Amino acid sequence: MFKNISRAFWFSFVPMNVLGIVAIVLLVTSVIPTYYLIITFCMWVLIGGFAIAAGYHRVFSHKTHELPRWKENIILFLAVFAGQGSSIFWVAIHRGYHHPHADTPRDLHSPTVHGVWHAFAGWFKEMTENNPVVNPKYAVDLMRKSNHVWFHNHQQKILWGVSLLVLIINWKLAFAGIFLVTAICLFQENFINLLGHLKLGNGYRNFDTKDNSHNHPILGLLAWGQGWHNNHHHSPASYDFGTGVSGKWWEVDTSKIFLPLLK
Repeated sequence: MFKNISRAFWFSFVPMNVLGIVAIVLLVTSVIPTYYLIITFCMWVLIGGFAIAAGYHRVFSHKTHELPRWKENIILFLAVFAGQGSSIFWVAIHRGYHHPHADTPRDLHSPTVHGVWHAFAGWFKEMTENNPVVNPKYAVDLMRKSNHVWFHNHQQKILWGVSLLVLIINWKLAFAGIFLVTAICLFQENFINLLGHLKLGNGYRNFDTKDNSHNHPILGLLAWGQGWHNNHHHSPASYDFGTGVSGKWWEVDTSKIFLPLLK
């Protein structure tokens, strides 16, 4: 089911990051008006925040909420444009490899074990039939749901089909509202994989967990609470990765703004 995942590296990760850089150039040079950044911000909130941080991570991976099918479908559709694969793929890695085996050789993106590049993006590129392939059994609950399976099977078609359609209708909207947002979401999550397990600059630990997880305030505030990584590894079932775990008022988990949408 997850064979040749590395294809996604070349067909989504690389082209979306290149197109994201092009979008930045077009915005800086005013070819695309700067007011398009409002669209970029709104789409980042919906995709990087609601779909990935709240949906994939908290709801699907850690089962913090039970959602009706129509809400799941909204999350599944929006998450396609984060370029991080299907919910089944994302959850299987997170549940089966990252949390139970954090910072061991079985953790597919541990910087302390496999190195910085591997943690940032190399693990995605090197995942082929000849390398450890993610076992879908860790997301068996999602595999029993036809909507999750459908989105798993049509990720690339949706990503590029919708992108091409928007590109034809309004190319500026495609660059500012899709390509740039996807690149931001990819960098955001990969920096969590990297800095969440390295003490760099302002990294610190509230809890003596068995792994090397660290909190990073900047990522904690700007990456939808994902940067309160040590808190999360201490209490993975908590929706609030910040104050709700540590009790420290400044560790604000901005993903709490999505709670009304999940109830």
